[in-house]
Amino acid sequence: MNIQKFQNEFFMKRKIEYKSEGRSGYVIYSDDNTRFSMYYEFGGGDCVAIVNIPSADDWVKVTGSPLSSRDEILTFIASQVVKDQTSKGHYRISGNFIEIYE
Repeated sequence: MNIQKFQNEFFMKRKIEYKSEGRSGYVIYSDDNTRFSMYYEFGGGDCVAIVNIPSADDWVKVTGSPLSSRDEILTFIASQVVKDQTSKGHYRISGNFIEIYE
């Protein structure tokens, strides 16, 4: 097992917060090394919300996290949003968006 990944998964204090502004707002991610926010809007139909994520080119500048951690952080964020905001939902990460479904 990769020791860095093990440490990240079991020792890093990760947190998601939400700032609502009506039909939109911000998902705020923080861990021991960084804190950043991503804009979201409510979706339609089965799509509960769409979260805008920084592109790979802008990742380091926007988040302060290494590009190598992008997939892991986005998976954590998407999983936690589904857990917090849906009863039995799922997510899809594609392009510069996380789509949250009920």
